[in-house]
Amino acid sequence: MPDDATNSDKPKVGFIQRVLDGFHSLRTWLVTRLAYCSLRLYGLEDLTLDEVRSGSYSKQKHTDRKLEKAKELDSLVAASRECLDNANNRRSAITDKCKTLLTMSSVLLGLVGFLSPKALAFEDTWMRIVGFLAILALMNTITLLLVFFGVGRESEVSLEQEDVDLDSENFKKSLINVYLRCQIDMDNRTNYLVDLYRAARFFALLGLAVFVGLFSIGFLTTSPKDQTERIIRELRSDPSLIEMLRGPKGEKGEQGGVGEKGERGDDASVDEDKLVERLLNDPRFMRKVDEAARSREPPSPNGDKR
Repeated sequence: MPDDATNSDKPKVGFIQRVLDGFHSLRTWLVTRLAYCSLRLYGLEDLTLDEVRSGSYSKQKHTDRKLEKAKELDSLVAASRECLDNANNRRSAITDKCKTLLTMSSVLLGLVGFLSPKALAFEDTWMRIVGFLAILALMNTITLLLVFFGVGRESEVSLEQEDVDLDSENFKKSLINVYLRCQIDMDNRTNYLVDLYRAARFFALLGLAVFVGLFSIGFLTTSPKDQTERIIRELRSDPSLIEMLRGPKGEKGEQGGVGEKGERGDDASVDEDKLVERLLNDPRFMRKVDEAARSREPPSPNGDKR
């Protein structure tokens, strides 16, 4: 009976709660593996998956100081408190750097997404693949920085009843060890966060360097004249566009008079530059080209045509 009563008192977990718990577990699993693989790709060989799960290293261990022969306890308390303050200042400095990197990475990723329909329309397949990998590197940077700002375990100075019952000298000795223990725990987590920041900065610089390289290759290898000629060739080879420019066939008109006799074929010449210039300066042709280009432009991610 007592066991049945205990089981009946347990709250039942609903379907929605189980789904949310499963989603949280899956997200935690993915982010942990992503952070671990990113840190290993950065070059950290002595990293373990348990350290990534806990968000802290375990290399430094605290050992209580033997203070039986200590004479200047007040100076030791001040020194141990200064060690803890230095650890806090180091954490604050790396946190500010991560905030700056997160802002820059977010802005850069937003610019890439805004310019991607035009600036990232590379002709070669390998350039598009490399550009996509650079985008993934920037997204990985933001993910690592969000892991940095995640909630982790920290050690803090607390006052227990057993500390209250101590006399002044023993309380100072206990306080020294408490300060040093908190300083070691904070350094272990800060060292992990520093490596996380370095990996995020590496992927951010990698993505930026790849984009600069792709834009430089596209700028140096492609000229406006080549693009114009390529567009003209594509327009000439498009039968639907030619049919649209030609328009519907009208009725056959009356036969005109005989014109003047032209030059012989060997002596005749065609100025292609003037012909192309006249064609490009014709507003009707440019209007038709713009309409055709807009009709061939791929739809935007929102589903609207540009």
